[in-house]
Amino acid sequence: MDDTSVFAVVTGLFGGLAIFLLGFERLTASLKSAAGSRLADLLARASATPIRGAASGVAVTALIQSSSVTTVLTVGFAAAGVMSLTQTIGVIAGSALGSTVTVQIVAFDVLALASAMVAVGFLGAQWKARPGVAQAGGALLGLGLVFLGMDLMGTAMSPLRDQPIVTDVLTGGAGPLVALLVGLVLTALVQSSSATMGIVVVLAAQGLVALPTAIAVALGAKIGTCVTAVIAASGGGVAARRVASFHVLFNLGGALLWLPLIGVLADIATAVSPSAPQLSGQARLAAEVPRQLANAFTLFTAVNLVLVLPFTQPIARGLRRLVRDRVADPFASADHLDPAVLSTPAVALELARLEVGRLGAEVVDLVRRGGEAALRGQLPALQRVKADDDAIDDRRRAIVTYLADLNRGELTDEQADDVASLLAIADDLEAVGDVVATNLVRLGRKRLEERLTIAESTLEVLDALHARVTDDLAHAVRAIAAGDRDALTAVLRQAREVTAMRDAALARQADRLVAGGPDKAGRYAREVELIAHLYRVHALTRRVARTELADPVLTDPDPGQGPGQTPGAGSPRPDPT
Repeated sequence: MDDTSVFAVVTGLFGGLAIFLLGFERLTASLKSAAGSRLADLLARASATPIRGAASGVAVTALIQSSSVTTVLTVGFAAAGVMSLTQTIGVIAGSALGSTVTVQIVAFDVLALASAMVAVGFLGAQWKARPGVAQAGGALLGLGLVFLGMDLMGTAMSPLRDQPIVTDVLTGGAGPLVALLVGLVLTALVQSSSATMGIVVVLAAQGLVALPTAIAVALGAKIGTCVTAVIAASGGGVAARRVASFHVLFNLGGALLWLPLIGVLADIATAVSPSAPQLSGQARLAAEVPRQLANAFTLFTAVNLVLVLPFTQPIARGLRRLVRDRVADPFASADHLDPAVLSTPAVALELARLEVGRLGAEVVDLVRRGGEAALRGQLPALQRVKADDDAIDDRRRAIVTYLADLNRGELTDEQADDVASLLAIADDLEAVGDVVATNLVRLGRKRLEERLTIAESTLEVLDALHARVTDDLAHAVRAIAAGDRDALTAVLRQAREVTAMRDAALARQADRLVAGGPDKAGRYAREVELIAHLYRVHALTRRVARTELADPVLTDPDPGQGPGQTPGAGSPRPDPT
């Protein structure tokens, strides 16, 4: 081949691959948009048994044409505790079978219809007034681009028929292991086993690749697709890593199982696929291999699924032994805690006080954002508040661990009292965070679900109470971090002002209920609950201040208990030892 031919092959191949991937991305995006969150619900709910899990994995992957998306969803569900490890095994194995639908589609010779699919799909995608039509048009447009990309790649690679070295490799001269590695590397690079299979189908349609070689490339593609699961699980916990490990072991084990049986698999696929005995040589390969490859791909994936499903429980047990939870640094979430100074209690106590101040600052920010989200925020803001409470829990856990370790050493009576006070304060600050993340977030969700509108005059009253409660908590936190007893005393002296604000707000709500209006009962219930939870935050602020000033652990055993009180808040605290 001269330089011009090489340039045409390379640009045609990569240009066609780009169009193929663009079309596949558009196809997947349109199908996901049409299915919406129902696909995630199907995965989470329809996986109670291995068979149902496999069926949901097949269905979701076939609908969205992407086993990678199904895998990422499954890893996320496992990390969140929505799905057990046993359930994820069925879903992952099923998604592998669902991905074979793509190969079955691209194996059809529909290139003549590709341009029409692009044209009709483009027109349908512009019909924004009818979302269903637009989504169907986008899917048809993507599928047309897939076939156009395949056509372009096929045209570009047709000169390779005359190259003995190329034909020797593609017809099996280099051995199945080399072909498997080619499929693995190519899939890992383009992050799509469907793209790899599309290229192989194009080669087969040009009469360039023999069936055994094509099957070996397909086996490699199954291994290469594991990269997506590994990336998705890299930042997750042990549950996510176990799911990713199963994905890798399932695809790797399945590929290695079939590698020495490629000849048998090729014979079975040939027997169940249409043949063209009237043709010979490359022409016969072009007519027969695409469908044979699609059937072989489906066959070995289905057999792998059947082999795995009866053993989901033992596999899950093995994964738990293989992928163990890492021993975490208990102080990884802390900014100031240093275990090296635990032998010096005075220094360790000072660091613990700084960390409690940091915890308090995070809680103050959560109260500020949580109240605003409950009153006016949309669902994303409420979800962020809920998620941010996890960091508060982690920091409080680090403080408790640190102080418990400190308490095992030789402490003076005063230092032991300081440890008890800081533990109590950390508990109460976490309780404030729980009030926000549980109760205020729940009220915000109720407001959105019930479509309640809070009157501007009521918002002013609630905003004032929220601002005052937040400011008092901020003053108390800063005073504790600085050891400023006078500032804490001032917070307690002004506590009656907050009580008066609460009482005035409740009286106003009662008057509005009597006055009537649309949705009066619903608004009254939600607004009174909100007032009660804000006052709960204020009561916990008072207890924090009293704990620091008076030293006894339980100076205010029941600070303003209101509806929806966080379980455990106000209860006796455990001995840190």
